[in-house]
Amino acid sequence: MRVGGGVEGVTVVEDKDDDPYTRPLQLSEALNVSELFSETGSVFEVSPEEGEKLKEKARTFFDDDAIINSLKLGAGNGMFSDDEEQSSSGDEGLEPFEKLAQKMEDMTGDGGVLKMELRSGIGGGIPSGASVVFHYSAYLQFCDEPFDSSHLRNKPERKVMDSGDLMQGLNVAIKTMRKGEIARFLVKPEYAFGKLGCLPRIPGNETILYEVNVVSFVDRAAADAYEELDEEAQSAATFKEKLEAARSYHRQGNEQYREGCLPAARSSYFRASWIMENARLQDEAEELQRGALLAKLRSNLAQVFLEMKEPARSCTQCKLGLGVSKGLSDDMKAKLHYRYGKAKAMLNDFKDARKEFRHAQRLRPNNPDISKELECLLQQEEKHMAKERLMYQRMFGAPTALQHSSTSVHNPTRTSAPNHIPTSVAASPSAKQNSILPTITPEFERIVEERIMSFALDPDVNELPFPNKLSEEEIAFVAAAAKAANF
Repeated sequence: MRVGGGVEGVTVVEDKDDDPYTRPLQLSEALNVSELFSETGSVFEVSPEEGEKLKEKARTFFDDDAIINSLKLGAGNGMFSDDEEQSSSGDEGLEPFEKLAQKMEDMTGDGGVLKMELRSGIGGGIPSGASVVFHYSAYLQFCDEPFDSSHLRNKPERKVMDSGDLMQGLNVAIKTMRKGEIARFLVKPEYAFGKLGCLPRIPGNETILYEVNVVSFVDRAAADAYEELDEEAQSAATFKEKLEAARSYHRQGNEQYREGCLPAARSSYFRASWIMENARLQDEAEELQRGALLAKLRSNLAQVFLEMKEPARSCTQCKLGLGVSKGLSDDMKAKLHYRYGKAKAMLNDFKDARKEFRHAQRLRPNNPDISKELECLLQQEEKHMAKERLMYQRMFGAPTALQHSSTSVHNPTRTSAPNHIPTSVAASPSAKQNSILPTITPEFERIVEERIMSFALDPDVNELPFPNKLSEEEIAFVAAAAKAANF
């Protein structure tokens, strides 16, 4: 790319393969102003980061096959195959929507909502009050592109059926579907935008063509019914009512987790756990049902906290899950131990992490994920030890680098008077056995041991300084070890 100058101003001359954007560009090097306004102009390069942005912009906006296919739907463009067009040649006087209506099924009895199933769904139907996640595209007749589409926003819609938040025709249409189903609907004006429409995009008395894909749904009717009760009624609810409400929250949390809404999923799981924890039990069967659901909820919460980088809270959930008295299967135990191990590893508690992974492996010896985590744990531990080694080497470097230290070891048998309280870490087993300091690492002990041995063998050194940022436990350990080494 070349910039030309002169008295008439600056001209950007673009190569034919360049993307012509007029917004400011980030260059790899600053421009020379004198060259910029010279007759020959100035040559410059766009920064690599800016180049990537230009490449991304140059790509087709609708680069998803599903979106491209959906854009081919309108105005008979892709609505019928060639065979269908030929077979319907006798209907040349009909408009595209009229042709399509002949192949559709009436869902309302008055022709207000017509349906054509493109792909069958699975499971049961969508009940009233269900929270549905779906994609849709909406078309006007004779228009090649949708006037509204969740695909173009790259985000599905979430609506509660029969809540009044959804257009009547679309609400009726979705309730006829199942999970994973794709269908087309013709919605008449009285079930859509009516006589007035929604100007300027939607004229009045307009029939709308919808293509809908139900991604998932959660029947949360039981949860809603429970939440509508006052506190006294909730307390008096039967175990079955509380179990159904908790299961409803559990399903909702699973959907939220799959969508990546971790805080929302955490809230749903916590609400379900609270309901189950406060459920009154009548017999062992109810205790087993309660325990099985609580273990799942605790395991799910542990995973959520792992992904939210809160390993300590994940450990708490694993511990609570493993503490369930009844209803805990071996699969769930293995999962809880596995997640407990991952949380401990995030806390750099490698010993306990290995113990939890071993527990999980004994329950599920052929699980490849557990074996992989044990290998990763070994690598993580080695990296952690290498970092610790480097840290301690910096802490216990040459004395000149530690001239501001406030802790040192002094040899009273040498000529200079002690200036500090003698403290050090000794190699003697007695010092280690008498110490109950879990925060002292073996690497800390090893490095200080070596320094004390060097100090003892060098008669010309009277003082062994230590960094001034040692913890109380480290100082206490150093003091005990120094005493054991007769300093």
